[in-house]
Amino acid sequence: MAIAKFWSPFGFLALIPLGYWLGGAWTFLLVAALPLALAGGDWLLGAEPPLASDAAPLGHRLLPWLYIPLQLAELAWAGAVVARPGADLLTAVGLTLSSGLAAGVFGFLAAHEMVHSRRPAERALGLVMLAGVLYMPFAIAHVHGHHRRPATRDDPATARRGESLYAFWGRSVVGQAREAWAFEQGRLARAGSSSLGNRMLAYAVIEAALVVAVGIVSWRALGFFLSESVLSILLLESFNYVAHYGLARRRRADGRLEPLGPKHSWNSARRMNNASLFNMGRHADHHRFSARPYNELEVLGGGAQLPCGYAGVILMALFPPLWRRVMDPRVDAAMADQPMRDPQAIGRTDAAAA
Repeated sequence: MAIAKFWSPFGFLALIPLGYWLGGAWTFLLVAALPLALAGGDWLLGAEPPLASDAAPLGHRLLPWLYIPLQLAELAWAGAVVARPGADLLTAVGLTLSSGLAAGVFGFLAAHEMVHSRRPAERALGLVMLAGVLYMPFAIAHVHGHHRRPATRDDPATARRGESLYAFWGRSVVGQAREAWAFEQGRLARAGSSSLGNRMLAYAVIEAALVVAVGIVSWRALGFFLSESVLSILLLESFNYVAHYGLARRRRADGRLEPLGPKHSWNSARRMNNASLFNMGRHADHHRFSARPYNELEVLGGGAQLPCGYAGVILMALFPPLWRRVMDPRVDAAMADQPMRDPQAIGRTDAAAA
């Protein structure tokens, strides 16, 4: 059961071919069901206990290993359906939105799990998924940029207090591309290597080749591919927007940033949220140990808490006045100069001292 609770992404993905089989407006089945299931499940099932990992790491690892190929197969199948001359507009739009939603939520989360892995084969699998949504630079910007400077103004993937979701989308996408390019240039300069080894160039060639290949097959398929990719990227950046909105690490008297702590990431202990989204609500622990598998993430005491699960707050973020009314007071409370203890850090420190 500990493994089964994380496998709902496969059920949600299956709603896409089911909706197509039912026909017509049913192709929007996932678009309607996913937010209702996640937000409604958070409300019905409530909070989860602060459990840590279980004893079935291989079973948990199978989830992203299997989900990514299935997600890519679904994208190829849906693109082929849309490319058929007889495909009607309602079916094309429904499949495009549903595919973009699945890839933007579960596909990106699976890819995110893989690009943080210490295993080269898993990192490659994550890149394949990112290629399927034309966002391969994310692997560089996220690991080598965001995880070095979260909750700072230097991090383009950290949303600032008062910044709308729509303004953040553009700033984050452009900023992360620049950050990934700068990291690659610095890496090559330190190694004394040619600029031809720049992974950003390789990723650009791969993505351009995919676009050209799909365009040669069908202009309708190309429209599907580009549209689902844009939707997927916007959904990913919506997760980024929520994850650190308004939280900031202060400068100490010596000019250095305070250490990253639980109060610098928004967390959620909602049962449905974490079971469906790779324990994403345990975000603070992910920033402490970025290579830790999702099933081993723990709840850190003193973390900044969202009012609901990620699905609910992303829907809220679509309406900036409502978002600010709910979240800005929470930002101010989280950033108040009050002690926020991390029991795990204290426990480790005490153990080391003993």
